[in-house]
Amino acid sequence: MAKWSIVKRIPVYGGSFTSMKHMVLAPAELSWSCSFSAMHSLTNTGEEDEELLKKMADNGSKLTSKIDYTNLVEKYRRDGNLSAAYDLLQSLQDKNICLPISVFHNLLAAAGEQNDMKLSCRAFRELLVQAGKPLSSECYLNLARAFINTDDCIHLLSLLKEVSESSLPCRLIVLNRTILAFAETRQIDKVLMILEQMKEWQCKPDAITYNSVLDILGRAGLVNEMLRLLSSMKEDCHVSLNIITYNTVLNGLRKACRFDMCLVLYNEMVQGGIEPDLLSYTAVIDSLGRSGNIKESLRLFDEMKQREIRPSVYVYRALIDCLKKSGDFQRALQLSDELKNTSSSDLAGPQDFKRHLRPSYRR
Repeated sequence: MAKWSIVKRIPVYGGSFTSMKHMVLAPAELSWSCSFSAMHSLTNTGEEDEELLKKMADNGSKLTSKIDYTNLVEKYRRDGNLSAAYDLLQSLQDKNICLPISVFHNLLAAAGEQNDMKLSCRAFRELLVQAGKPLSSECYLNLARAFINTDDCIHLLSLLKEVSESSLPCRLIVLNRTILAFAETRQIDKVLMILEQMKEWQCKPDAITYNSVLDILGRAGLVNEMLRLLSSMKEDCHVSLNIITYNTVLNGLRKACRFDMCLVLYNEMVQGGIEPDLLSYTAVIDSLGRSGNIKESLRLFDEMKQREIRPSVYVYRALIDCLKKSGDFQRALQLSDELKNTSSSDLAGPQDFKRHLRPSYRR
């Protein structure tokens, strides 16, 4: 695979990332002779391409500026000839010539559409070098799209391992955002594969990594996988379980109707010294009520109010519905009256549930 070496801080593919700060580009005066096959592929040209061909002919089939190279790569992209674009990039890299960042944004999008894994990783790598920081969400999604129709992840894992071993200050953010992009494109198997590989790499998964994957598994209804990952997280000495970890799993269990596990996990959390918050109480109270354990559900509801954690309309309605189903209409009526007499300012609103399970990475 490609690596990175440094000559006057010029990125050259062939090893690992070096420092991304204060990168300078190589001078563009170097010329590269176009091969016959490259010339032959320039067909069906428009007015802009005719100008390029004329210039190439006037210079003895040589390109002499970064603009020429940029135009040629863009032509290959428009024609869908991504293999030729990749070969040209390799030639330019050997001569320490870097193209504008916009070229790689376009190539990454095209590679994602055509499921070109090799070019996708190459363009993504170049964008990281030139930007020196996490890229836009669309860049990560384009990278993930290139792998939708394949199980071959050699290029992907090689790229991510390079990131892990690099000196990029944002390398963990890059890995975490890559995981989220693969989750968004419904490639859960690759999410789990990346996580497992990270455990062996220099840049280890952190609590954000684990919590994000737990959330992904919970949303997909993969409860057993979520519980296995939670157990694995407990064994990882590099991370600690926190309130977001427990809330994520509690919510996943509740949605999957695994009410039996909710109280077990809740008790584990409390015994571990983590105080439940609004999200914790909401998940466990609803789960207990729906499982028929109304007594414990009401006890936690009272405890929640005693701790001055404002309940939401949802919690009230869930309890009222459960009481009606159990035949306790008197208690249901009492709670209904209590809800009517409670001002909106004393109730938790949607904004109180917006504790992000996933990082925004807006830096």
